[in-house]
Amino acid sequence: MKRFALLALVTLTLFSCKRDPVAPVNDKVTLFYDKSDAQQAVIQIFSYDGQAEKNMTNDLTNNYWWPRVSYDNKKFLCYRTPKKGPAQTDNPGNDYDNAELMVFNIDGSDPKLIIPKGKYGWQKQGVAKFSPDGKKILMAAFCTDPQRGYMNFQWRMVVTDINGNDPYIISTRNKVYADPAWSPDGKQIVYVSLPDDKLNGTNDDFEIFKADYNESTHELKNETRLTDDNLYCFDPCWSNSGQYIAFSVSTFLLTPWNSDIIRIRTDGSDRKVLLDDGLSDGVPYWTPDDKRVYFHTLGIGTTYSIASCDAVNGGDKKIHLLGGTNNTLYSTPQPIRR
Repeated sequence: MKRFALLALVTLTLFSCKRDPVAPVNDKVTLFYDKSDAQQAVIQIFSYDGQAEKNMTNDLTNNYWWPRVSYDNKKFLCYRTPKKGPAQTDNPGNDYDNAELMVFNIDGSDPKLIIPKGKYGWQKQGVAKFSPDGKKILMAAFCTDPQRGYMNFQWRMVVTDINGNDPYIISTRNKVYADPAWSPDGKQIVYVSLPDDKLNGTNDDFEIFKADYNESTHELKNETRLTDDNLYCFDPCWSNSGQYIAFSVSTFLLTPWNSDIIRIRTDGSDRKVLLDDGLSDGVPYWTPDDKRVYFHTLGIGTTYSIASCDAVNGGDKKIHLLGGTNNTLYSTPQPIRR
C-alpha cells in the first residue's frame, strides 16, 4: 500500500538537471491521476486526454488522491484528507489515518462522501476499487474482525455495496492483507499478504496471492501464493484479458527507491521484468488493450512523473507527464478508454 517509496528522494530529485523527453499519451486513452504543485498546495484529481488537464475535484481546502474509475467509465472513487501543510512536505497521499472515501461522476460533478473517517470503527482505509459489475467496492481497512474472533486491529480486505454500505471482511487469516484488485470477471481477487510461516514479517516478506471470491459467504477460497522471493511485492493489477498480473517489486529494506515492474501469468508462471531502470516505478495499471502499463516513476531526474512501458515485450519506457517544474508531483495513474 506504499504509494511513495521514500519521501527523502523528493528533495534529491528536485535538484537534478536531467530532463527526460515527454511522449504523447496513447490517443485511445484518457489518464486519471492525482497531482499537486506549488500553486495548488494540495493534491487534486485530474484527467488528461493528451492535450489538456482538467481538475476534477477543485477543492483547495482538502487533498484528493487515489482515483479509480468504474468499469463503465461513469464514476470515479478517490480519498479525501484535510489539508495540513504544503503537499510537497505533508505526504497527504499516504494519510490513511484520515482518509474518507468519495465518489464523483466521471466529469467531476456530484461529489459524495460514502465512507467517512472512523465509520464502522475502522482506524484507517485505502485503495478502494469498483467491482467489474459495478455493484461492489473492494478496499483495505485497518480494523478488527469480531466474526472470526480476531480482535486485534489489522489491515484486512473488505467489500461493501456500491454506496459504501454493508461491509463484509473477506480476508480469512489474521494477517496483513493489502493492495487488493479484482479479476476482470469479478470472481477472483489478487492481493498482497504474508505467507503462513511469517507471523508479522518485514516488507520484503510480503508476496502476491490470489483467491476465489465467494460472494454468498463473503470469504476468500482457494488462496494461492503466486510469488516466492525475498522482494517486497506490492500493487498487483489484473490485465483486462485476465491472462496476466502486473505488480511492483523492491528490495525495500536495502534500496526502497528502486522498484521494478513485473508481469506474471495468473498461476505465477512466465515471470517477466517489464521495466528495471533503477528508479522507483509503482502502481502499474494496464491500458484497455493490454499493450502498455502505466505507472508513476520516481528517481534522479524524474520526480513523481507518469510513465508507461511495453506490457508485451517489456522496456520502451515513455514519460507522459513530467514532474518537477513548479514542484509538480504526479502519481497513481489509471488509463481508461476514451
